[in-house]
Amino acid sequence: MPNIKFRASRRTLTSHAGLSIIGQCFEIAGVDSIDSRFPTTLGMRTSDVIKSYLGLLCLGMSDYDAVENFRRDKPFQQLLTLQKVPSAATLRQRLEKLAANDLQARTATWSTTLLSLIEAPITAETTHVCLDIDTFVMDNSNSKKEGVSRTYQKVDGYTPIAAYLGNEGWCLGLELRPGKQHTMKESNAFLERVLPRAQCLTKQPILLREDSGFDSQAHLALLEQQRQVFADEGRRLDYVVKWNPRGSATADRDTWLAVAADYWEELRPGKRQALWSQTVSIHDDNKTEYVVQRVMRLVERTADRDGQLLLEPDYELEGWWTSLDEAPEAVIKRY
Repeated sequence: MPNIKFRASRRTLTSHAGLSIIGQCFEIAGVDSIDSRFPTTLGMRTSDVIKSYLGLLCLGMSDYDAVENFRRDKPFQQLLTLQKVPSAATLRQRLEKLAANDLQARTATWSTTLLSLIEAPITAETTHVCLDIDTFVMDNSNSKKEGVSRTYQKVDGYTPIAAYLGNEGWCLGLELRPGKQHTMKESNAFLERVLPRAQCLTKQPILLREDSGFDSQAHLALLEQQRQVFADEGRRLDYVVKWNPRGSATADRDTWLAVAADYWEELRPGKRQALWSQTVSIHDDNKTEYVVQRVMRLVERTADRDGQLLLEPDYELEGWWTSLDEAPEAVIKRY
């Protein structure tokens, strides 16, 4: 049996030394500058309140009461360069007051400032840097938190919206929303906030990718307007948005089969597909007309992959709104 010796050490040991990197990120992003925008004559600095809560979030804690465990934790205070660690009551009251004074607008540039100053790599996918926007579900079943409601995944929780840039997936926007909120509600405003951030971080063409939850004429019209704004500045913005095949669009199968008649190609015995592009007129809320392109794919199956014949042909219709001047196969691959 090995001879194990124990001895006392005067060094401070901590389980959250990773906060040292977080503290450096706070410094680079200029979090302390918030004190000049939200000054206090007495008590806790605004930056200490914000950095304390961000530190909790980085440790996987979201409850205000969790900060009580760190009020006498020297490493927590030193790694985040805090003058003081607030109490739970102070943390709650100050953040609620800051939120009412539009704190989010003041902190929105921190992520882009950080990514810019550290020269974070932003890798393109072929010719474009991809900007992916989507919603996702946070399951908060059996809780009574504010905003928790039924989501599209049939659980109670939240449905945040997020934007990620490049192959690395840098987060440029993440906003909490009630679970019952539809994907499109306030998404145009979110896009208008996120696009300038992406524009600041890369000079390469940007390809916006979204799923069928964002398929609306108003949203597509906004994308066309933003494309023109980019073009006026000598920049390029493209998009691929999944088409939402609503019932009225898929009911007339004979029409789709007639259009696809000239495009069929066999993929295997019992399966063939047709790919083509078409132009569609859409209108924004002001009745302004835009002509946009939609790539369509119709798949017909008369036998499954094991060769078993189907009693009736099975059809699958998909579409993608796009501004890319590429072949249908290339557009679908980009998505």
